[in-house]
Amino acid sequence: MSLASGMLTILALLWLVCLPSATASDYIRINEVVMHLEEENASFDLKYSLDTFTRIYVMILGCRSLESELLSFLGFYKDVELIRADISGATLFVRGAGKHNSGYYLFDATPFGSKDEPTKEGIPRFSVVYPEGRIRTFYNVTATQNVFSEAG
Repeated sequence: MSLASGMLTILALLWLVCLPSATASDYIRINEVVMHLEEENASFDLKYSLDTFTRIYVMILGCRSLESELLSFLGFYKDVELIRADISGATLFVRGAGKHNSGYYLFDATPFGSKDEPTKEGIPRFSVVYPEGRIRTFYNVTATQNVFSEAG
């Protein structure tokens, strides 16, 4: 066994031992969320920081190891897809995030986190980008905000 593969095995074992006892908020900190409204859908750009061990693990093995945690951040939505992820950010796409009603797309406030473990700590900065380019920013939130956009 080479030194590199030995180190990789040790890191993987440590990750497996530590991960079940840690919640996502223990090793990933969401700093900013930007929600882009796209008809009844929405994309979410997340900016986050990782603890040191997780950062090293992701640099070696890639961001696929973060996929379930990133998807669970939007766990109150039904149809969430991870578009991209890297060491400091990710983009997720939610089909059917809003609903069409009387010429408008309505997006209800939806908690961040999983149904079993909603986010208790506020996200420092949450912005909504409307289709026409207007941006509204909210601070220290634990859920998306009630927003709407005019149907084109």
